[in-house]
Amino acid sequence: MREPNLSGRTAVVTGGGRGIGRATCVALARYGARVVVTARNRDAIEGVAEEIRQRGGNAEAVVCDVAREDSVRDLAQAAGRVDILVNNAGNVQPIAPLVSLDFADWKHNIAVNLDGVFLTCRYLVPGMIERGWGRVVNVTSGSAKGSQTAWGAYASAKAGVEVMTKVLAREVGDKGIRVNALRPGIVDTDMQREIRETDERSFGRENLERFRGYKERGLLRNPEDPARLILWLVGPEGDHTNGEVLIIDDPEVAARVGLQPMGR
Repeated sequence: MREPNLSGRTAVVTGGGRGIGRATCVALARYGARVVVTARNRDAIEGVAEEIRQRGGNAEAVVCDVAREDSVRDLAQAAGRVDILVNNAGNVQPIAPLVSLDFADWKHNIAVNLDGVFLTCRYLVPGMIERGWGRVVNVTSGSAKGSQTAWGAYASAKAGVEVMTKVLAREVGDKGIRVNALRPGIVDTDMQREIRETDERSFGRENLERFRGYKERGLLRNPEDPARLILWLVGPEGDHTNGEVLIIDDPEVAARVGLQPMGR
């Protein structure tokens, strides 16, 4: 993978305080981007921004709840010119069979995982169109295939994100914007720990043992792996990729950034 030159670019990364988001912020800053680290947890994003500044990078922390339009509007104003948007914020809860979900919990999941992507694109992509250049990467999930039980809300939201990615890519592709989605595989993050600690009664013994087994057998990816693929997408090598859902464990995709597919 050729190293991108992101000098003069501003990147907004949602869910930037930990896991894939943190690794992405650090990687973008390393290659010259001004990074706006955003999430609801002020302490976490301030910590990431300070880490980047101590390494000589340019970063600032802006608190934002992507499920609220007023909060996203404030983020857009605080960030100013934005060239790169990485939609990484996510919430896997509620983990339970669909017919047992409370409607309020369902709506909150959709608000974070699907509405949040719409809102950030709604407020940040128009500026990219005006300037004739932009990159949007939406972090999704293999659960979008609908093959994971007890993740009905999360899977539905992520499937919606993948469709939204393809539609937006068609709408703005001729304006210098590239919009793609990334399935990052099973990554060693706080979300994975949360999944492994889920009550067996709501998740099921088989599911719980499978996810615990990934950790025990060393089959989780480092957050830096999907961050590397995001770098590829926002750099010059991603210029000809638009409206795609890239699966990190696809051998061809992994090879683009020097990774090995993770067999499970």
